[in-house]
Amino acid sequence: MSSVPVAIADTNGLYRILAKKDPRHAEHTAALARIGHLVVSPLVLAELDYFLCERSGSRAAGIALDFIAKQADLRRFEIPDVGPHFRTAVSVAEGYRDLDGGKGVGLTDAMNAALAAAYRTDAVFTTDKHFRVIRPLTRHDAFRLLPEDL
Repeated sequence: MSSVPVAIADTNGLYRILAKKDPRHAEHTAALARIGHLVVSPLVLAELDYFLCERSGSRAAGIALDFIAKQADLRRFEIPDVGPHFRTAVSVAEGYRDLDGGKGVGLTDAMNAALAAAYRTDAVFTTDKHFRVIRPLTRHDAFRLLPEDL
């Protein structure tokens, strides 16, 4: 049984389960097994496709995206329409404009925070430390980063 009913996927979490040579692959794969339902933003998919094409080639990217599509077909993963959450994501990004010496929070991370609010979860499948600073838009005090906070 899963210990995390719903989590939001970030690009680096998905990358680590798909890149078998990544040193944190096994840890992330084990964490994924404990997540009941993984919400994957189309923005994350675009970043993932770009990273995989750049690092491993288009064939590897295609295999990875096919894996995600199969998980979505099984309803294990969900790829939601993010249009209704766009304004919230822009507000989140605006609120963290000065983070990281002015680099701020990008739209993908901001959208993940907005989706976490929509799905009422504090769990993000990521190692991105931005989520240690970003405050959830729900009653939660902080985000849990999976697998680190399992």
